[in-house]
Amino acid sequence: MAWSEHLGGNKYKLVERDPSKASNPKRSITVEMPEEIVRSRSEKKKNAWLAIEEENWGELVRTGQYKNKGKNKTKSKSNKLTFADFVPVWVRGYADQNMGGKTLLNTMNIVDSRLIPEFGDTWMDEVTTLDLVEWFSTLKNLKNGNPLATNSKLNIYKALRSIFDKAFEWKVIPLNPMEGVDRPSASKKEKKAMKDVKKNYTKAEVAELLLALYNLPTHWRIYFTGAMLGGFRRGELLAVEWTDLDYDRCAIYIEKQITVDKDGQKVESEVKTVESEGWVPMPEWYMAELKRYERQWRKEKLLCKKWLGGDKQYIFHGGKGVMYYPSTATGTWAKFLERNKLPHVKLHGLRHTAGTLLRENGADQRTIQTFLRHTKLETTNRYTHESEVVSRVAIAPLEELNPKRMQFAP
Repeated sequence: MAWSEHLGGNKYKLVERDPSKASNPKRSITVEMPEEIVRSRSEKKKNAWLAIEEENWGELVRTGQYKNKGKNKTKSKSNKLTFADFVPVWVRGYADQNMGGKTLLNTMNIVDSRLIPEFGDTWMDEVTTLDLVEWFSTLKNLKNGNPLATNSKLNIYKALRSIFDKAFEWKVIPLNPMEGVDRPSASKKEKKAMKDVKKNYTKAEVAELLLALYNLPTHWRIYFTGAMLGGFRRGELLAVEWTDLDYDRCAIYIEKQITVDKDGQKVESEVKTVESEGWVPMPEWYMAELKRYERQWRKEKLLCKKWLGGDKQYIFHGGKGVMYYPSTATGTWAKFLERNKLPHVKLHGLRHTAGTLLRENGADQRTIQTFLRHTKLETTNRYTHESEVVSRVAIAPLEELNPKRMQFAP
């Protein structure tokens, strides 16, 4: 794979190894970045331009299409790239910088399993809108051959859209074939099926769940209880440390999450947006539960012969201070519901449950939006931290859900 070296100013040296040469295999060329890109001061544009130049030079060297002129080499004018050639350029120039690890991991799975087998050897400028429309109409489930679910089609659409949008923006192709390809939408049958899927629990069901959670180890009981009452995403709550708690204010500060990188390895990272950071008010009885658990947690840490968590103090960890994989919480939740014969709601549905609890206690839509840290009513992935006082008033009715007040609580 070719690489570049900055020579100063707007000059760069592109270098690639010539597979046909046993000795002195490096082949290089000096290129100048266009003034409009330099003046833009945009690192994204610079990286994208360099990625394309590196790929073009690498292709010329690997295929022997270069000419010697003294010490420098000049390349023949060719911007032709196959789909498979362009994907690494797109990854370096865009995806690595703009996609989260999990998103990039899922996208590359789609690229490797769906897109490369179909379009890999096709020149980028020869993929047509009609090709894409016809291909989308034939998509099947790779495992059983059944028609592909709309959500799966949508993920494929987003991957293709991103790749061809950047190819058009970077002038690799003269026309964007995705223009004219309709965004997949659910059929009436699918919409009815989705409507029938249980998305959250009612207040009465939450009361039952809170008692059933005593069948789990203490840390999982506290984790799932917090998810139901605070509307946290799974990775946000897994990343909370003891230093993120304010017992006096009865609140938890969210500023990071546990997720996976593009290689599928668990990592701690920032939350998705600046707006996602902030204090989340919680019921007083829940914070009292955390305080009691903290004493148990610290005692267990002292007894641990080989602590692997370093300076990290994750409240919820997989033993010896090591962070959980996000999927561990999902799997534990599903097994808990099945074992206790409880209605199935996805773990993320506990976030919706938090909003449902507020609604059942008379909170208006704007108050729920504030509590869940949404910047828009129609979204669930952006938070706001501007009205903690309002959120505290809204959450007050949840105090009565304290399991210790219930007749059969352990």
